[in-house]
Amino acid sequence: MRLGFSTVVQVLFITMMIITVTLVAATGYHQARSGVVDAGTQVIDGALEKTRERFSERYTETGDRLALLASALTGLDPVEQSDDVLRSLWELTRQSPLHQSSFMAGSDGLLLEARSLPNLATRFIAPGEPEAREEWVYRDADFGVMTRLKKPRTEYPRAAERLADDTVPEGIRFSNVHPLSLTGEPGITVSRPVFARDGAFTGIVGIEVPLARLDSLLRAGMLGDESVLLIISDADKLIAHPLGPAPGEAGRDPGELLQVTELRQHWIGEAWMRLREGARRGNSEVTLLDLDVGNYFVQTKRLTEHLDHDWHLFLMVPDHAVLAGVNRGLHTSVTLALIMMIVAGYVIFVTAGQLTRPLRQMVDNARLLEQLRFGELKPVHAEFNEFRALDRSLRQMASSLMAFNRYVPTSLLRRLLSEKHEADLGAESRPLVLLNTGINQFNKVGALMEAEEQAEYLTRYQREVFESVHRNGGSIDKFIDDRVIAFWGAPDAAENDTYHACTAALECQAAIQQLSQALRWENHPAIAVRIGLHRDVCMVGNFGSEDRMFYSVVGSAVSVNEWLGNLNRRYGTTILASEAIREETAGDFVWRWIDRADQPGQEDGFDVYELYGHGADPNLAQRRDYIARYEAALSLRVQGDLDGALDQFYALHEQYPGDTAVAWQVKRIRAMVENDKA
Repeated sequence: MRLGFSTVVQVLFITMMIITVTLVAATGYHQARSGVVDAGTQVIDGALEKTRERFSERYTETGDRLALLASALTGLDPVEQSDDVLRSLWELTRQSPLHQSSFMAGSDGLLLEARSLPNLATRFIAPGEPEAREEWVYRDADFGVMTRLKKPRTEYPRAAERLADDTVPEGIRFSNVHPLSLTGEPGITVSRPVFARDGAFTGIVGIEVPLARLDSLLRAGMLGDESVLLIISDADKLIAHPLGPAPGEAGRDPGELLQVTELRQHWIGEAWMRLREGARRGNSEVTLLDLDVGNYFVQTKRLTEHLDHDWHLFLMVPDHAVLAGVNRGLHTSVTLALIMMIVAGYVIFVTAGQLTRPLRQMVDNARLLEQLRFGELKPVHAEFNEFRALDRSLRQMASSLMAFNRYVPTSLLRRLLSEKHEADLGAESRPLVLLNTGINQFNKVGALMEAEEQAEYLTRYQREVFESVHRNGGSIDKFIDDRVIAFWGAPDAAENDTYHACTAALECQAAIQQLSQALRWENHPAIAVRIGLHRDVCMVGNFGSEDRMFYSVVGSAVSVNEWLGNLNRRYGTTILASEAIREETAGDFVWRWIDRADQPGQEDGFDVYELYGHGADPNLAQRRDYIARYEAALSLRVQGDLDGALDQFYALHEQYPGDTAVAWQVKRIRAMVENDKA
């Protein structure tokens, strides 16, 4: 290929200028960056150490206060002088916002407790109480009595329960994380023994500290809004975090802690896992990590050494927060260098640039337009009217295609452009994978909202479903009220369409759970989603008229899929699928044969399966035995052994009373037995 003289001069000039500017800017940037990184590392290390000292001071204060209280209670009769003991416990609870309750417990069943949550109150359980009742006194902020009540005996603090072992605790003790009494939220208990004047062990005093109240201490130690400061245990459990609501799994015990890797901010879990071994060895150096969301300075420091699983402070600071000044200087230098280059080369570029630059840009825009990469089109600045007119035509075409792409699947639009022919009415019969979602009790919830509020509520839900489907290669067919219908396999099919549909359903379930957490914080109703998955032959293609068409899927399989989604209400499940889905993905996911249901209009039973999660998920290993027991009982029912099935389902219901599917089977089998007797 022959090049003109002007082109050669332009290439040589641009090359030399770019090399010169790059070398000068890179040298200055790296020298400045090195100094700023060293200073930033010292700031990060100092901030984390200050936070660690603040926590140590708080726990030291707690231990000292317990020691003073234990000393003050020496020689007191906790039963005769219960008011004095409760007042002391009350003052201890009110001394710190970290304290949820303070208590004194004896090995003979005695318990005196002062609580700040859920209400200001004290309770008293006398030793040897024959009717197993406790006295509650609800109080005002000045310890004044508001109401006295007698209630059935409730939970003891965890530290008090251990007194039944007849072992005398030694000194101050910090418990591991456990569900706190009455509230059930995760926390720790700090306790200390109490002795009589003759040295005899009489009981313990303790303080319950919810983990949620540690978040305020973490916020004080953060370096800017973009930094992250957490407390993580050796077992990778999230002890405290200022991140707002964190995602959990359906059926999680309220006192159970999240794994760091369960955070929606997956890059936090990735950073912790990469530094975990160093943290356990006590390595506290500041490290720069390259993560998916950018570069972060990270550091860990051991916070505790008195628990079975040590706690660690974990701090993440984005590198741009440390290097902001250097980056500004680099941008200024590059900008000045570019200005100088433009001024110096203006005479050379002015003629050739007016002709070749806009033409090349329009060629690039045409290629991007052909690939449907609308957002990457760049404006064309040209001095000639013909170029400007051609650029306007390309942009109008891009706007039209963008509008069209919002109504039809992207894969269909690419196919129409690649085949270069007009769309015609007609459909074809082919196997598709269908996904159907809906919101439980949407009509009831929506009736309580204003129109704009209901529209926003519905749009946020639909956005999460769309992103899950789009991320896994599916196409949205239509939105109907709270229902979303999606499909895989058209216009182009893939071998793993069924796998991607199941993955999309699980991601949708997790995303809706996360959205529900945010909605609760905004005082909106949470969303309980139901999802159906089915694979069958459908009619898919262009429907409508010559003037207006829509690409959609129709057939009995669509109705079956909607029926599957609605069955979730019966069994208390979230994702139900047909046997065709389960057979293709049995090795990839964990399934439960939930029932052989009677499909409307069909004589034969229809096997329905519940999707639990990915087969490689270690958290589902403990569910496999339960699934096997459930399916064995269901097999007996299907085979006609109603008594045997009922016995096994009764055993499951007794062990898992919250499983709606088991309760349904018990109810149905009992009805079948009664019908047989009649």
